[in-house]
Amino acid sequence: MDSLAKKIPEIKFSPDAEAIPWDNAVVWSVMPRVGPRVYEWLESEHIRYVSWTSGLVSIMPDQNSIISNHCQCIILPAAFIWVGKNVKTA
Repeated sequence: MDSLAKKIPEIKFSPDAEAIPWDNAVVWSVMPRVGPRVYEWLESEHIRYVSWTSGLVSIMPDQNSIISNHCQCIILPAAFIWVGKNVKTA
């Protein structure tokens, strides 16, 4: 995750659930084989909208976000994904 954070610093991560802005972010997590669960998130200011189908969640970056310089869409498998109440959905 360190290398991803260097490339795209807008994607945050932490093992501390209290550090996450749950209402204003899309949060995803995987349970590592060793160690605590690590949460990753992207805040709503960087998101145009989020949609999901067939177990996949698509995050479309806002056109003003630096993320849009790197990709057209972030696609995540829906193991554990939280879409905050202030995030736009389609």
